[in-house]
Amino acid sequence: MGDSKTFRVLVVDDDKDILDLLEYNLRKEGFRVKILEDSRQAIEEAKTFAPHLIILDMMMPHCNGIDICRDLRTIQSFKEIYIFFLTALSDHQQEAYKAGADDYIEKLIGLRALTYKVNTVLKSKYVIRKRILHLKVGGLYLDRETNTVKTGERTFTLSQPEFELLFFLVQNNGKRITHKSLIHNIWGSETYLLDATLDNYILSLKKKLGNHFPQHLA
Repeated sequence: MGDSKTFRVLVVDDDKDILDLLEYNLRKEGFRVKILEDSRQAIEEAKTFAPHLIILDMMMPHCNGIDICRDLRTIQSFKEIYIFFLTALSDHQQEAYKAGADDYIEKLIGLRALTYKVNTVLKSKYVIRKRILHLKVGGLYLDRETNTVKTGERTFTLSQPEFELLFFLVQNNGKRITHKSLIHNIWGSETYLLDATLDNYILSLKKKLGNHFPQHLA
């Protein structure tokens, strides 16, 4: 699945101009794209289209993006796919992440940057899964097949970005690692990833793992 032409992206937004621009840019990159203006159809369309990545607007008539994301994460086939929020709102990040979002992108950063990020993230996801599947260091046991981490008797299911971030940190246990190095090694040197987004992933992991979180970020 390394060819971007095999990747399917579903975009749900009530703004027709945004939908048209995203469809154009994503198709230009070789993706199969399905756009949806009616949020009420999002769940059924996702089941039919089986996307590798879903882009949701936050505030939409009838059904908002948070509810759609939360509902999707209860369905087994959508537990590991990427879900991005593309929104004009800047103060709902924690709500989005709690609902199961992998990323939260403000429309102000530009649709071109989003398109580039989708391209890089999807390719990275399907390449990285060919690497080591299991890793045990200290009190942590990581299972890439299920995106879970065990600490003693507790088991956490992580989002894809959270898991790959933790996996890299555990693999490099004891080394001083910068934000730039994390982005370069996990998502690629050309990935457009805001420091705030990376900080949110780190904060989420720290809350889940507590003292088990690797303490070697520079």
